[in-house]
Amino acid sequence: MTAEPNRRTADLYLWYATLAEASFWVPVFFLYFAAYLPLDAVLFLEAIYFLSVVTIEVPSGWLSDRLGRRPTMLVGAVLMAISHLMLFVGPWFFAGDVVNSPLFMFFAIGQGLRAAGVAFRSGTDTALHHDALAACGLGHEFADREARAAKRRFLGAAGAALIGGGVAVIDLRLPYACSFIVAAAMMIIILRMREPSAGDDARTHANILTQAGACLAQWRSPALLLLFVFAAMMLVLNHVPYEYFQPYIEAALGRDGLDAASTPLVTGLHVAVTFWLASLVGARSIRIRNRIGLWGVLLIAMALQVFTIGVMSLWLSPLIVVLLLLRSCPRALMTPPLNAAVTGSIPTKLRATYLSLQSFVGRLSFSGTLFLLTLAVPATAAAAWPTIRTQLGFAAIGSLVFFVFIAVVAIVRGRRDDDMGAPQQDTSSASAT
Repeated sequence: MTAEPNRRTADLYLWYATLAEASFWVPVFFLYFAAYLPLDAVLFLEAIYFLSVVTIEVPSGWLSDRLGRRPTMLVGAVLMAISHLMLFVGPWFFAGDVVNSPLFMFFAIGQGLRAAGVAFRSGTDTALHHDALAACGLGHEFADREARAAKRRFLGAAGAALIGGGVAVIDLRLPYACSFIVAAAMMIIILRMREPSAGDDARTHANILTQAGACLAQWRSPALLLLFVFAAMMLVLNHVPYEYFQPYIEAALGRDGLDAASTPLVTGLHVAVTFWLASLVGARSIRIRNRIGLWGVLLIAMALQVFTIGVMSLWLSPLIVVLLLLRSCPRALMTPPLNAAVTGSIPTKLRATYLSLQSFVGRLSFSGTLFLLTLAVPATAAAAWPTIRTQLGFAAIGSLVFFVFIAVVAIVRGRRDDDMGAPQQDTSSASAT
């Protein structure tokens, strides 16, 4: 394959990244589900989503390594389109306010399909980007281009949040219609991409258990093992503010006597600014890593997220709402350096499976966290501030424990290994496996 199609695929990836995170429903999904279901059912829906992701995560990565990145990403986009369509039309066909209602089951299926769509692209898109750059001799640009892609993702998410919050004032269902259109556009972009060819080593012929075992064997490197644990823990910490920022803002608005009907617009503006700020951080993440080192970046990102969860649990205040504008900055700061360190250290034929396994553990952990948080409050409790505060309090304690553990291990490992967590060169040969 010539360099030109690979370069075009790498350039199209930036457009793909812009649309991949353009989820118009993000500012209102909690409000949307809570309009039809009690709080425990809403949290169960989110838990179902994460459990569905973890069920499909590793098999989808294996399929990517076996069948190819492009077809796997295309299946993911199709599933996303179907899920958004289901979540859009659900309230027109069903009604109910209990967990076992037909509407809850319909929402649960839609969440499951959305989870499958996310799983099929998780790790696969990053692997495709790396493979395309390597195939046209630009592998050395991967870290910097991932930073550009991160900026695109957050800017796309910001624009979608702004529009989604606006149309949600008209109807809470409309953001899902917009997301359906974006999923269709992603299909077109993926169809224009070409699968990079890197020889026989680019595909695995192993079954899924053998493939997973080969991925686990990469943990012979203590640096990779610690980065794996960090990534899994940070997925949990990044999602706690994400799950609770909508009811938190609604509670803050209600306490100050503001119109609750304005919540979708406020959350839309809030998410748009949040992702815009994150895009600025993501674009500079590699430069920051080059100055303070990989683990300097990662520990700062974790500390910021722990702090955010802690202050959310302690105070209900407009000042905390302003602070929540920074809730996505830790993810933007850590993702490009982490992807560069991990992706370049994993053989090509294992790359998508390994990244999916990493996501699998993180999402499984967060799904378990959501189930535990539902046990912290009475069943059918309303999404009121006392309920939210109780759940956030437990989350804050757990996040602090996570941070102390990772920080201690990273410092100890860093003293033993001066090159701890340093980005590795790509190894795609069978012998590396």
